[in-house]
Amino acid sequence: MRRLTIVRYLYSLGLDQERRGDQLSGLALLSFHDAVELFLQVAAELHPVTLKRSPDLMEYWPAFAAANIRLPYQEQMRRFNGARVEVKHRGTLPSRHDVEAFRGSITRFLTEAAPILFGIEFDSISLSSLVRSDEIRRELMAAEAAAHVGRSEVALECAMRAFHRTLQLHRYGDPPLSLDRRLFDPTEVASDLKFWGREPGKFGERSRLLEAVANMGERLGEAVTVVAYHLDYDGYRYLQTYGPAVHLMAGGNILTEWTSEPTTDQRVIDRCVAFAVDAALRLEGKASAAPQTSITTEISADDNALG
Repeated sequence: MRRLTIVRYLYSLGLDQERRGDQLSGLALLSFHDAVELFLQVAAELHPVTLKRSPDLMEYWPAFAAANIRLPYQEQMRRFNGARVEVKHRGTLPSRHDVEAFRGSITRFLTEAAPILFGIEFDSISLSSLVRSDEIRRELMAAEAAAHVGRSEVALECAMRAFHRTLQLHRYGDPPLSLDRRLFDPTEVASDLKFWGREPGKFGERSRLLEAVANMGERLGEAVTVVAYHLDYDGYRYLQTYGPAVHLMAGGNILTEWTSEPTTDQRVIDRCVAFAVDAALRLEGKASAAPQTSITTEISADDNALG
């Protein structure tokens, strides 16, 4: 099952590349190909299929047919594979229209072949199982489960909490790092400003203005993190637009509050949950600690430079 999760991740990378919509969206074909190839390789190990050591993609169809298993979309996948070869070996990128068509073929193939080869729905393969943090993984799995049964309010709440917990772990570490071991984060100043604005008597009537400025700074800091680590910025906008408001409490607790009616648009909900999962996977492995440099070493280096 873990390798199928990797298939799902490779497929999501292709979707992310294709979603950008620029001239390089054709590079999505490389990730789509890796996803389909691993998918078929895992399936070949579960069924009585005879293949050579390193089969080409299209050799899986006759091999499965010989085992009385009919794989769908052979001709569509042949066209896709031809376009993929053009991208990889000749640098010829397909048109935007062709990329969309290939993405549709890949999606339909994986969706229809998963029950045939593995007895499961492709959409049931969850990337959240790859997340290391127990707390974030639980929130993401709860979000996916709620989205699957149409509980949009719960799905969006869990996705929002998972995203903000991901940001907390990315910024402060787990357990939280001391101030001198943290890397610079653009939200730190905004968080301090918000705290000062809430202190009674500190800034008098201007405290609400400072808090508003701090909220803006925190949002900008989040956006910088999203862009800097190549997360799905539109997915972030969806979550901020359709998700609940967030209150970060003392002790690190995260509370959510609805200020509008939750959407029931399944495409929006799926996009928000997918963004939260992707953010957790991408940010979890990033370093939160600043490198520790000895002061005496720095002084020695400066002396050598002067001397």
